[in-house]
Amino acid sequence: MTVRKEDLVALRQVVSSWPAEASSDAHGIQAASGNELYAPASHAAALDPNAPIVRGARGTGKSFWASVLNDSALRQDAATAYPRLGLADLDVRLGFTGLAGIEGIDKEKLDACVPAEASSEDARRFWWATILRAVELAEGKSPQPLRNLLPVAGDVEARETLLNSFEQASRQRRRRLLVVYDALDTVAIDWPRRRLVTQALFEVVWALRAYATIRPKLFLRSDQLDDDAFTFVEIPKLRTAAVKLAWSGMDLYSLLFVRLVLGEGGSAFAALSKSLRLPTPTRLQILARDWIVLRDAESQERIMAALAGRYMAAGPHGHKKGSTYDWPLNHLGDAFGEVTPRSFLALLTGAAQREPAPQEGIFKPDGLRHGLRLASRMRVDQLHLEFKWIKGVLAPLAGLLLPKAEKDVLAVWRKAKTVSIVLEDAKHNGYLPPFPLHPPPSERDLVTAMQSIGVMSRRADDRLDMPDLFRVAAKLLKKGGTAPV
Repeated sequence: MTVRKEDLVALRQVVSSWPAEASSDAHGIQAASGNELYAPASHAAALDPNAPIVRGARGTGKSFWASVLNDSALRQDAATAYPRLGLADLDVRLGFTGLAGIEGIDKEKLDACVPAEASSEDARRFWWATILRAVELAEGKSPQPLRNLLPVAGDVEARETLLNSFEQASRQRRRRLLVVYDALDTVAIDWPRRRLVTQALFEVVWALRAYATIRPKLFLRSDQLDDDAFTFVEIPKLRTAAVKLAWSGMDLYSLLFVRLVLGEGGSAFAALSKSLRLPTPTRLQILARDWIVLRDAESQERIMAALAGRYMAAGPHGHKKGSTYDWPLNHLGDAFGEVTPRSFLALLTGAAQREPAPQEGIFKPDGLRHGLRLASRMRVDQLHLEFKWIKGVLAPLAGLLLPKAEKDVLAVWRKAKTVSIVLEDAKHNGYLPPFPLHPPPSERDLVTAMQSIGVMSRRADDRLDMPDLFRVAAKLLKKGGTAPV
């Protein structure tokens, strides 16, 4: 049975209509929806209430899972996907989300409670207040300003009395309270402040081990957890226990196909699946991962071949350019080799938007290359939201042919006075610079900063390189690589 052209046209329209820069928040208008929910088996540990820290890069789904946990209906779906975690028996409240509103706690509220000259004790008191607020909400009480909870939060005996009482009641009800923290990179705009506030939170997380029914869940970036300046003695144990949020290539394609079959393209994708003699799943089968497409790479490759052709070039030697299934995965990884759902879907959205439309399928090889340019530009733009120095550091490197000796890269930055310009801009615009100010930083510290966030890598021969995901948008060159626009 052949694939009908009208079904391919419908699928192309659906994929091209997806917002390329879509992201999630723990609550609000960008919270997760049911049609987006695909639960990889490997993410069970990330949702486990007993795992207090989940680490991951931007776009890996930290805020998505935070919003799933915060939504009772989606949490029930997650309980179906991960039946051993006891998610159906949780009360979930938000401890910090970077957003204001009735549910959220953001930097403005933090700053109001922890002034600029605050001590680590003041910062711990704030985080304990977020726990007490979550306890009150779980008990059905109306939320009160965090400032009102600070006196009790700072009184060890009064705080323990409240938490012990809640612990006993929760044990009797066989319920647990999960307090979710997201967008923790927004807590401060300078290094000393970020370290003070973050370490205080880690100390509270460690102390909460005393309570079986009050569990914290932190979604945060790896660089924030790996800061070597922390002095809290238990930090190594927290790092070791942290769960990494990562996606395999099969899981990324599963996410794509789930969004197609559950979304507006459902009937067209069902027709395509039938033409390939593949079953169409129910939503319950998807949650239970009981669909062959979610666990069989050959089935996924057959679908991708129907959508984009088998290889990245035509003719008898087309296979030398790579398969359309592998190509996006091979070009979207950061320096750690990780591919995020956001970049993956952005590439495919850009490929579907590429004109003219293919005569067969919904993507063309040229469209996939165009999609890489879109995904690269989007990834750098989004990275700029977290690291506002990144574009100023990348700009002087435009036109360099990679890989490159470190001394040549440092010379470019030195000639452009990049370090001093970035530090001055960070001070003027109030954002966190790429490195602490003491000791005085150098161009080599820029390399370290870029490596720490996966933007730059070092080859075995010590030359510096950059993944296509960033290189293309930064307008650096590479022999045989996709050219920048």
